[in-house]
Amino acid sequence: MQNLLKDNLIIFGETEKKIPELKVPLKKVEFPLRSVIDMDGCKGSNDLEKLFSNRDTFKNPKPTELIEFLFSYATNNGAIILDSFAGSGTTGHAALSLNLKDGGVRKFILVQLPEALPDDSSARATGLTEIAELAAERIRRVIKGVPSAKDETTRKGLGGSFTYCELGEPIDLERFFDGKGAPGYEQVARYVIYTATGQSVPEVPTEPRKDWFVAAAGGYRIHLIYRPDLDFMRSNDAALSMPLAQAIAKGARGNPVLVYAAAKFMAQDALTKLG
Repeated sequence: MQNLLKDNLIIFGETEKKIPELKVPLKKVEFPLRSVIDMDGCKGSNDLEKLFSNRDTFKNPKPTELIEFLFSYATNNGAIILDSFAGSGTTGHAALSLNLKDGGVRKFILVQLPEALPDDSSARATGLTEIAELAAERIRRVIKGVPSAKDETTRKGLGGSFTYCELGEPIDLERFFDGKGAPGYEQVARYVIYTATGQSVPEVPTEPRKDWFVAAAGGYRIHLIYRPDLDFMRSNDAALSMPLAQAIAKGARGNPVLVYAAAKFMAQDALTKLG
């Protein structure tokens, strides 16, 4: 304790004199974490200028160095970092930068509601009209590098990877078949494709096709027998019948098939023989 005090590595609040037990030692670093961090406020804008060649791409972004500095205290090198207000994507940038420096494998989840940027925001000059798209493009450039950048680190890129997802309307199971809350065909099609394969596809039908085919993904041809209609889903037409299964198998030409339906009218053994 005396050595920590001597090296000024213990921070005290106003309660020190009243409650001495609240003395909290910090891990020894080059300098202790303080309530006030002295840092150039322009660094956030400079970070984006290196990536987008536009100092005003985003209004008042946080400096990457600041968030990285805080992560060096608050996370271990295998942490998963959640930012529910992604903004310009500084959190992801900082996590990747710190990983490169200390060999960490931190992961990050950035969440951003799809509100548009203000009309007076110069971010529109980049052609990225959504905050989420701006953050995603920033992370892409941070990972791959910007060949025209003067800064060597920005030019080479930080490495890593990420997945950009746009979330649809939630599927409320309690209201799924009440005649009011049933989701549309396209939404359910995307849901079953991702559930079955972990993949997303750029286009799926908005209305069912004659053979109920929705997409090829994960090595399968995927079919969905569904309509957002309670009477239909209760009818025999919502079930997989032998004639329909044979027609689907014929169109698949030997490729494996997954069929999602409310029911089926034959044994699995017969379906397995059809692929």
